[in-house]
Amino acid sequence: MKCPTCGANLQIEDERCPFCQNPNPFAVKHQQDMRHYQQEFQKTRQEVEKKTLHFNAFTARIAVIAVLLVMVLGMIYVMEDGPFYLWSGRVKRDVAKNMQNYRAELSACEEAGQWRQLYAFYDAKSLDRTGDFQEYTQLYFIIYDYKSILNQITRFREGTQEDAAEVSSRMASHLDSFYKTAGRVSFEGAYYDSGYTQTHMESYARMQEDLEAALTVYCHLTKEEVAALSDYSLAKKAALIEEGLGRETDGMRKEAAGE
Repeated sequence: MKCPTCGANLQIEDERCPFCQNPNPFAVKHQQDMRHYQQEFQKTRQEVEKKTLHFNAFTARIAVIAVLLVMVLGMIYVMEDGPFYLWSGRVKRDVAKNMQNYRAELSACEEAGQWRQLYAFYDAKSLDRTGDFQEYTQLYFIIYDYKSILNQITRFREGTQEDAAEVSSRMASHLDSFYKTAGRVSFEGAYYDSGYTQTHMESYARMQEDLEAALTVYCHLTKEEVAALSDYSLAKKAALIEEGLGRETDGMRKEAAGE
């Protein structure tokens, strides 16, 4: 560019002409433009930084909320389902490690007719949590009904002041379940085929014999009534047992009175 006064060559940075010393209008305009651009740049940078900080703060809040949500969900899992799955895993590992010993224990209890011990062992080891002992599932169910009936007889004879009708109803319910499961006429009985081996069937027969003997002795049912119990309805079973418990009560009263 040339000086508008003397025509000498000028640089954009020259504030004055080096020959005539007149101000360089191009330099003044350039400096004004540069200051303007610098101000605009600083303003734009400040706005970008402000928006970036706002975005980062917003993102940080979202991240914190997400982390807290994950922690809450994790706590819910741990407090509710977590312990169950951890416990179930331990049971399965324990069973896998001791399967032969557990099977031998169950078999020994069954052979000796130690029904309560078998039930307690099966329950304590949570063997129902795996499919490895499915052949004992039906036996476990039947023993539950077996011991529940005998417990009801014992409690009633000990004078717990329970109503004979309620006791009879509970006994009849367990007795009905016992007969149906042992006879494979319940849903469970039709499903668990492995629970009806020759050994298990013999066990069911032994328990049935014990129960029917107890009903004869302590509930004063006749042999004919006991023999037909499996064919009676639930209501008929309850009525017969209640009548028998009434005879038991009368007998205990007469015994106490010295008659």
